Amino acid sequence: MGRNQLKKEEDTQNQNTSPPTKDQNSSPAREQSWTENDCDEMTESDFRRWVMRNFHELKEHVLNQCKETKNLEKRFEEMITRMDNLERNMNELKELKNTTRELHKACTSFNSRIDQAEERISEVKDQLNEIKRETKIREKSAKRNEQSLQEMWDYVKRPNLRLIGVPECDEENESKLENTLQDIIQENFPNLARRANIQVQEIQRIPQRYSAKRATPRHIIIRFTRVEMKEKILRAPREKGQITHKGKPIRLTADLSAETLQVLQVRREWGPIFTILKEKNFQPRISYPPKLSFIREGKIKSFANKQVLRDFVTTRPPLQELLKEALHIERNNQYQPFQKQTKF
Repeated sequence: MGRNQLKKEEDTQNQNTSPPTKDQNSSPAREQSWTENDCDEMTESDFRRWVMRNFHELKEHVLNQCKETKNLEKRFEEMITRMDNLERNMNELKELKNTTRELHKACTSFNSRIDQAEERISEVKDQLNEIKRETKIREKSAKRNEQSLQEMWDYVKRPNLRLIGVPECDEENESKLENTLQDIIQENFPNLARRANIQVQEIQRIPQRYSAKRATPRHIIIRFTRVEMKEKILRAPREKGQITHKGKPIRLTADLSAETLQVLQVRREWGPIFTILKEKNFQPRISYPPKLSFIREGKIKSFANKQVLRDFVTTRPPLQELLKEALHIERNNQYQPFQKQTKF
């Protein structure tokens, strides 16, 4: 009984001396006020409890601050990484900008070179066109000169006569050749020999150098003093038909240039076609080098040979119908020599 009463008195005394118990829902301001006012009155056990309770709160607060600090550090590192990436991208952009600037300069230089090349090409084209124009003028001039030279050469050869197939003899000279000519005229044209005063300016064989390897005798070129005499002698064979020397056939022709002979040969070959085209107002021409040309649909068409003309008219039925007979005749004429040789 006495012991229980003593314990109650101690408890009552402890309650009076201990700081008032703080509610968990009390505000921090109240706790701070209590701490400042009653800290000196706390017992050691109460102080320990108070310290432990505040330590846990402080620990949680520190842990929270550490987490926030780590988050901030992580965000800071991310920001640094982003800044590094941004700086790297900026450097790359600068390099790209420099590269773009260099490319722009290169393109500008390249465009300038292209412009210069185009100007040079244009100049070269102009020069080529000028060269072509001058070449055409020179070709036309050369053709005119050739034609003029041919005409002059034919004019020089107008008094000339050519004897073909007259046998050669030993120690032949100009006098012997003149005697041979007189014999031929007397044998073939006795009336002409009596009426005409035949005067020879020059007579010789061509080529002048004799060769025993030649299978045929060299031609004899006779130059008369007058063209009329040559014409009379040329007209006489047309009436007689065949010319002979000591009973053997020979030929008597005008002494023309090779070009003129070629043109005459082409004229003979194109003769029927030329006549038809002329009648139909195609304005045909035979030019040198020998070829036939005529105007069709406002354009000049040229043909070096008849086969080219045949190929041309096959795709143009009206023209093919117009030239059908002439081309057929020409085609048949090509086989006549072979047929004659076969019959012989």
